[in-house]
Amino acid sequence: MKTFQFKSHQVKKGLIFGFGYLIVVFMLFCLVFGGINGLADAVNNFGSAKGLGILVAVVVIGPLIILLQFINPKIEIQVDKEKLSIKQPKKEDKIILLNLIDKMEINHSLVNQLQLFDKNEQLLTTIHPQNDMNVIFAIADAIAQHGGFIQKKGNKKIFGNPVETISYSRQ
Repeated sequence: MKTFQFKSHQVKKGLIFGFGYLIVVFMLFCLVFGGINGLADAVNNFGSAKGLGILVAVVVIGPLIILLQFINPKIEIQVDKEKLSIKQPKKEDKIILLNLIDKMEINHSLVNQLQLFDKNEQLLTTIHPQNDMNVIFAIADAIAQHGGFIQKKGNKKIFGNPVETISYSRQ
């Protein structure tokens, strides 16, 4: 049995939280500086655009990045010869039998994402680590060891940069 632990990247949850945070910060600054016009005057009178950019990065963006680390859950995935189990805090454990997995795709729809499909092309689960790209390759290899998969490599361009894609399919 192999065990993998990582922080999951949840795009929708992060975007909703991030936009909410920025709206609250903007409203707070408007209250402190006396409305939008007062905020605009404070920005104009600040002096240096670079200094203002650094101040905004430290005061606004820095705490947002730290808070996003707390909202992304830590996930534990265990792979043995029969099943894949996904454990997340505050959620019921998800168990997928390895013989149900017909296809696996890495970096096809999003970068740093592993998707598992059944024989009917139905998505079983998506594994999207926050920053450790190697964990999805290790998980896919652990699953492939127990199931007779054929590996195909390819490339995809994202923002002009080539990204390696890998597909695993059953023989």
